[in-house]
Amino acid sequence: MTPTQARTFHAVATAGSFTAAAKALHVSQPTVTTQIKDLEQYYDVELFFRRARGVTVTPTGHELLEIVRRIDAGQKEAVEFLGAVKGLQTGHLRVGAYAASDVMTILAAFSRKYPGPNITVTFANSYILQEQLLDHQLDVGILSQREPMGKFYSLPFRMHTHQVVIFYPHHIWHKQRSVTVSELCEEIIIIREPSSEANRATEHILSQAPTTPRKMIRVGSREGVMSAVAQGLGVSTIYDEGIIPAEAVTKRPIEDAEVSTSIFVACLEERKDSRIIAAFLKVAEQCRANRSA
Repeated sequence: MTPTQARTFHAVATAGSFTAAAKALHVSQPTVTTQIKDLEQYYDVELFFRRARGVTVTPTGHELLEIVRRIDAGQKEAVEFLGAVKGLQTGHLRVGAYAASDVMTILAAFSRKYPGPNITVTFANSYILQEQLLDHQLDVGILSQREPMGKFYSLPFRMHTHQVVIFYPHHIWHKQRSVTVSELCEEIIIIREPSSEANRATEHILSQAPTTPRKMIRVGSREGVMSAVAQGLGVSTIYDEGIIPAEAVTKRPIEDAEVSTSIFVACLEERKDSRIIAAFLKVAEQCRANRSA
């Protein structure tokens, strides 16, 4: 299997069609089709199921895709090593985060120390970030987690972040020092998407209530939840990280439910010694020490 065939196979598997892969590779569609056909015929394997609107990867193709991804990651690490010889003057770091606060703190310090590398930041919930790390779509992630993360190397960054209730500033609760779970269930509750850590925490809190919530509205991001609450659409629970905009929403502790999470900087265990990732982890560790000082 040549490097060109590997690159073409990866592009088709990722894009889901020969046409989209050809566009991504800047080659003609017949060229992509021929390369995949030659690969399948030479090894007498079927890598894709052809369908009217594209292709899907066969079981054999899935196994090959994992190998190709590791090869691709190894090639990227080779490039990172060469950049590291020059003091990380070049390279590309792909970072994912559940929210903006922690990642921007670390990136500001990283960019001051290593101004050369390009940086891409992606925001998603912690479950999606783990999937993207596993698929080599991200190099490092800043995520919240209450359980062990298996194949990941994780650096504890901020421990025991607690959930609080947030609501519209003119809500009747603004005179209270805390809010009970029963009071929460009397309101329209804005909750996160099912796969998010924040949603699991909210459901855990609501499971302790004697009654079911009056109504729930799902919003697919932390910023979306805060915006909905600020507009008076409902109330919500959210992890308190000291950056909740006081002019937009009011926060209060939950009186009869204690839920906390911890924030980690994570990467694949097998990639933690990659030069650019190791440099980012070291900067994150220093930021953690500065926070604790």
